[in-house]
Amino acid sequence: MNLQLILLQVETETTSWLTDNWLVDILSKGGWYIMYPLLFFSIISLGIIIERLYRYYSVPNEKKANSILDQLQNLLHQHGTVEPLIEWCDKNKGIFAYVFLQVLKRFNFLVVEKRPIHDMRNELLDTGDESAEEYFEEFLPIVNTIASVATLIGLLGTILGMIMSFDEIAKGGKGDPAIVAGGISVALITTAGGLIVAIPSVIGYSFLKRRTVKLIKFVEPFTNHFVNLILKDLARFATYREMLKTAYRDGVLNKDEEAFLKEKRIDLNISDTEGKKLEDEILKSLGYK
Repeated sequence: MNLQLILLQVETETTSWLTDNWLVDILSKGGWYIMYPLLFFSIISLGIIIERLYRYYSVPNEKKANSILDQLQNLLHQHGTVEPLIEWCDKNKGIFAYVFLQVLKRFNFLVVEKRPIHDMRNELLDTGDESAEEYFEEFLPIVNTIASVATLIGLLGTILGMIMSFDEIAKGGKGDPAIVAGGISVALITTAGGLIVAIPSVIGYSFLKRRTVKLIKFVEPFTNHFVNLILKDLARFATYREMLKTAYRDGVLNKDEEAFLKEKRIDLNISDTEGKKLEDEILKSLGYK
């Protein structure tokens, strides 16, 4: 008996909250087919804006960015390969870990393709800029789309409300204003709902877009420094290693291959001593003495 009373009381309180809540009342008056999609879009847009703001204001300042570059430079000098740098970027989060990881992945492809250093530089700088843009602009098109779609959904509700009003006039005549009031109310509520979702989305998108441009410019010099760091020594040796692997695929060199490697050592500014050391390293890795 007591349990039934408690359940009845809970049901009464829930019903009272639903009927007395102004938001639920507005959603009901506007029609679920218009107002609930608008409510869903507003939650998505607000969530993205908050997430973007957190990400933008979590970007390391200049001092921390230089500290990250120093840390990566030490790893590079200590190991002489990109694998420790890739591992560091995989373990860490943030704009610099993301951009540098994309640059390193692209660098490995370029080494296998044996691209000239000049082409490597251009490709890596483009990869860095595109990665930073991708990182900062993620989800922003969704906010822009919601800003446009919310207005159209509100306009659709307006049209449906006016259709309802004219339908009531056709049924009951135009003498009583209360006949058309319901349809006009729906039209105004959905219009207001669409604008309430669209206006913050437009403002949020414009602000975030401007902030994105500034942050990409902030990250750009650090990306350039990182690319120069890789190309300074690592790219020359890594490219020549790949050339040696191709030349020594059968364990011996012919005259044309010797001439080609000599020409590439000059192009890559690799001394004969460094070339001999790399040659021994590759022969050992391939199982030749």
